[in-house]
Amino acid sequence: MSSNIALHIDNVSKTYHLYDAPKDRLKQMLFRGRKQFFREYQALQPVSFFLPKGEVLGVVGRNGAGKSTLLQLICGTLTPTTGHVNVNGRIAALLELGAGFNPQFTGRENIYLSASIMGISRQEIDSKVEDIIDFAGVRNFIDQPVSTYSSGMYVRLAFSVATSVEPDILIIDEALSVGDGDFARRSFERIMAMKERGATILFCSHSLYQIEVLCSQAIWIEKGQLVKQGAPADIVPEYQAFLDCLADNPEATPADVQARVVSSTTASDLLPAEESKTETEANTEQTPSGNTPPKGQYARIQKVEAHTDTEKGDVLNIVSGQTDVTLHISFKSTLKDEIPQVALAVHNAAGQLITSCGAWVAGVQPSVDADGIGRISVTFPKMPLLKGTYYIGVLLFCERGLFLHDEADPVVTLHVTQPNQERGLVMLPHSWQQPGPAKRLKEDAIVTERKPSGRWSVREADAVADFENIKRLFQDTFKQPLHEDVWHWKYRYASSPGYMVSEGDEVVGFCGGAPRRGMVKGTPATLAQLGDVMVDRRQRGVLTKTGPFYRSVYGFLTEKIGQGRDFPYGFGFPNRRHLRVGERQNLYAATDRILEAQWPAKANELLLTPWTGEPQQGQVIDHLWQQMVPHLNSYLVGIRDQEWMRFRFLEKPMDHYQIWFVSQPEQPQTFIGVVVLKDHPEADHMELLDFIGTPENSHILLAAAQQLAAQNGRQRIQTWLSGNVYAWLETDEASVEPTEVFVPGNALDNPEHLAESKGNWWLMGGDSDFR
Repeated sequence: MSSNIALHIDNVSKTYHLYDAPKDRLKQMLFRGRKQFFREYQALQPVSFFLPKGEVLGVVGRNGAGKSTLLQLICGTLTPTTGHVNVNGRIAALLELGAGFNPQFTGRENIYLSASIMGISRQEIDSKVEDIIDFAGVRNFIDQPVSTYSSGMYVRLAFSVATSVEPDILIIDEALSVGDGDFARRSFERIMAMKERGATILFCSHSLYQIEVLCSQAIWIEKGQLVKQGAPADIVPEYQAFLDCLADNPEATPADVQARVVSSTTASDLLPAEESKTETEANTEQTPSGNTPPKGQYARIQKVEAHTDTEKGDVLNIVSGQTDVTLHISFKSTLKDEIPQVALAVHNAAGQLITSCGAWVAGVQPSVDADGIGRISVTFPKMPLLKGTYYIGVLLFCERGLFLHDEADPVVTLHVTQPNQERGLVMLPHSWQQPGPAKRLKEDAIVTERKPSGRWSVREADAVADFENIKRLFQDTFKQPLHEDVWHWKYRYASSPGYMVSEGDEVVGFCGGAPRRGMVKGTPATLAQLGDVMVDRRQRGVLTKTGPFYRSVYGFLTEKIGQGRDFPYGFGFPNRRHLRVGERQNLYAATDRILEAQWPAKANELLLTPWTGEPQQGQVIDHLWQQMVPHLNSYLVGIRDQEWMRFRFLEKPMDHYQIWFVSQPEQPQTFIGVVVLKDHPEADHMELLDFIGTPENSHILLAAAQQLAAQNGRQRIQTWLSGNVYAWLETDEASVEPTEVFVPGNALDNPEHLAESKGNWWLMGGDSDFR
């Protein structure tokens, strides 16, 4: 075999003997071929091709087509029935999840085991083991048995071992499909780095976009036969056309599909990828629509073009805050009665999501012509990213932005420079001002005709400058200390913590509110989470309609909450007495009432996995929340993604919560939801503060909470919740009572707008930061 050829497959096939019963296998051995007791199944018919060194070969085909059989024959884990496999170099392979790992060995022991199987000396692997562990991101678990690893940890470690030993030939069979977004990006960067240093790669994937982007050659296998080989720009469109035909005719064969592109290239005479793609696109556009083959229901990204004022391409050099970046996106859709929606995601080099945007959120949808070609463009004016490398991905969703039809990530790389020393990820719009007089509300801070007293003044509070005065008022009102860390955590995302009333230099009234990301009947909104309503009871007239209570609450409600204001709706948790004070002054209108529910502790057999902030598991929380969202379109609800869970439960000072993923014993790696609990040993119960999951799994999540209570030796589960939440958790063993805690609405708001919130709140104990 030529020294320039990495792999030569010569008439290789694989046939299996299928026996109807185990005894038939014994009979076959005894009769020594004089009689046949098996049926033959030819998994791979004779295949021949060769692959030059340094090439990336993509392998496409349906499940069961024979792709994995071919790769196992190349690796030597299977013996061919006919033909020869000639390999020139050392092979590393990821054929399936954790292949070659001993489940009882630790991650570190499996590194050495896998390396020894590939013929790597212990001295060589000693020099690489730390880099392998760091790339896999499993250092905290490297000395634990791999049987305790998640699927993502398995594949990260296997990939890290296979690529760190610098093989001459790397074979990947769909193993990367279980990796998270950050790992996928890093792994593809490593694959391309290996290609650049001359390694040969065989890449099997159902992601046709990846095949086109990564591979220099491709082969298509169907029912054990090599259908076609050539440039990916030729193979992928024809294979896609075959898949489209199958939607209308499940019995279709590759021969039934007329080629969409004119292709005469072979594996030994390939056009450059960009030239092939251009020719393919031109031929596709010239094909009369009446001659196209039957199509199934699909939507697929076709092309993404990016440019600035000075350059275009998939790698752009821009200046922070100065360069406009525009993307033109086109896709092909055969969906009936649906126009796909387009979104973008921007990640930094570490894989962290910086921002995302969906066209449907802005009320814009692509234009789609009669041939199903959709087009849309997006411009980022004066791109505010700070210096660094960033990647833009394109996603094609259903009309509701839930189901992902196709994605291409990344499609554009941005190298950002900046003319200053600012640090971070983005430059947010801002302005600087010199200090001036404190902002005051309009002089008449009440709705009556009565002339206001000049005794009290009202203004927005400053979280830092006014903290000591507010701290004194808090401690006098609630008879407990106010900790500065908790205060600043609570109002971290608020421009001001609220409105305060002063008499001279002394603060005598305060009404606070923090922004809370949420949804109003399916529409994204920012809600106000009210709390810390307090007045100095030593002052005369504090509860009158000209006093500090009225002035602070009125200021916050009229300036911040209601139709057309910063927050369309707000929620809080006053008791009946405080609610009545607000109702008498026409400030509050009760919109919902909090219930207290209890369930007995109970031993169950659910699998529980704690979350203490790991990013990979955080992505699972986001996924579970997105599954829950479609079932919340009737409610006013706070968003429960990983960002909120971190802020509310992991970052709150001076408190401790337990966050658990829940799964069934028969599917330990599939999380069906999340529960959040707080232990109250002094009251002999655990409090269910929050959960994330779909209605059909809500009772399983409740059972998980009961299980945790039993494991902690507590007698019951207890929770605060609105009636809408209780409807998901109601059981025969539940005990539920109305509390004296209400959810107030802004009585000064438009009555029709206020009515939208009555009885529609989705609230639990975890929604309150102020108890």
